[in-house]
Amino acid sequence: MTLLDVLTVALIRGLGEVLPIGASGPLAVLPGLVGSDDGRAALSIATHCGILVALLLYFWRDVLAMVVGLWRLAKGKPDAGSWLMLHVAAGTVPAAALGGFLAAPTADLIGPVLASILILLGGVILLVCDRLGVTVRRVEHLSISFAAGLGLVQALALFPGVSRTGITIATARLMGWERREAARFSLLLAIPLILGYVAVSLWQLTRHTQPILSADLQIAAIAAGMIAFTAIAAMMAWVDRHTYAPLAVARIVVGLVALGIALLSSLG
Repeated sequence: MTLLDVLTVALIRGLGEVLPIGASGPLAVLPGLVGSDDGRAALSIATHCGILVALLLYFWRDVLAMVVGLWRLAKGKPDAGSWLMLHVAAGTVPAAALGGFLAAPTADLIGPVLASILILLGGVILLVCDRLGVTVRRVEHLSISFAAGLGLVQALALFPGVSRTGITIATARLMGWERREAARFSLLLAIPLILGYVAVSLWQLTRHTQPILSADLQIAAIAAGMIAFTAIAAMMAWVDRHTYAPLAVARIVVGLVALGIALLSSLG
């Protein structure tokens, strides 16, 4: 793989995994970025590691609160961090369980054209839900059932073109969550899922090859992490006072461009 391939994948994943745009859709439209299956798997693991570090650094207060909360829960003295940890766990289990059974079949069902259409529709859905949603709820108002419901909703991201961040934010906004809080909880849900994905993918890769931490993979991890951290900080600052409209429009534009590329490729 070339350095340009590495940086392109790092850019798509770094932005797409944390913004309500998605990464699997654009990558499905550009299947030739990395040649071999092992190369794609290794690059995916590396970029997800960088994104995971970015999430942990940005949300370190929440992560620390959940770790302390787990200890307090074990002592029978739960606090706000304990409840946040339980809600993240409740939102993680459904998505992880469904992912274990449906990841391969759903990926096989979606081709580049359909993935592009899903990107486009996702932008429209985010725009509509953000406009219709009132702003009355915060993370403190979470219930276990709602967190589990978001876990089921984010499982739709198993279909390339459906953004996990996008679908959870849209659902939370439709249910009356504040914009910043919707993004915050959606990204907290990403931490255990990405951690699980990295662990499972690395185990699968080591079963039939010997992974090597090459310079390309190091560059991919660092670039994806820096891009993801910058994107998280920018989005959180923006939605603190503004709507998701620019991000929804950006997703629609990405969908249109991806659809054009997919159609041209199919004709060729």
